[in-house]
Amino acid sequence: MARCLGVTAILVVGLLSGCGSTPVNLYSDNTMKKKEYNGIKAYKKGLYEQAFYDLKEPAALGYKSAQYTLAFMFLKGQYLEQSTKLGMGWLGVAKEAGVENWSAQYDAFYSAATTQQKQQIDQTVALYITQFGVKAQNMTCRRSTSPRRTFGEVKIDCTKHDGSVTEHDIQTIE
Repeated sequence: MARCLGVTAILVVGLLSGCGSTPVNLYSDNTMKKKEYNGIKAYKKGLYEQAFYDLKEPAALGYKSAQYTLAFMFLKGQYLEQSTKLGMGWLGVAKEAGVENWSAQYDAFYSAATTQQKQQIDQTVALYITQFGVKAQNMTCRRSTSPRRTFGEVKIDCTKHDGSVTEHDIQTIE
């Protein structure tokens, strides 16, 4: 009887965890890094559908190069519906990595936006930081000393810390 109650309690907690978000255990850092790498490689080859499917999970879990690449898929409408708001949301959270070029790109796009767009961008970036940011996802990111370069001409090495995180669904349509 106690075993059944424990299972029921777990199911209830799972159901109450919220719309579009799920508490998850730590993912394999190596698996996510591999998905991020493969997604960027597919993006460079113009295989946008494959890139999206490889990048969405690491992006949602806080991997900055995946977020940066996903930003441009939204901004350019590559496989995904073109969206300045969603693209800037991803670029805004990716720039947590401290890459000067990424911040300069964000600032240039932001300065060209209308006042209404800026308000939407600000809200989206704030939301994405609470969902996909380094603190929310227990990440540490730094520039890699690797001579290999990824999309954006910089390699950011992100590493997950121990503990559970909350996985949020990636919004693909405004």
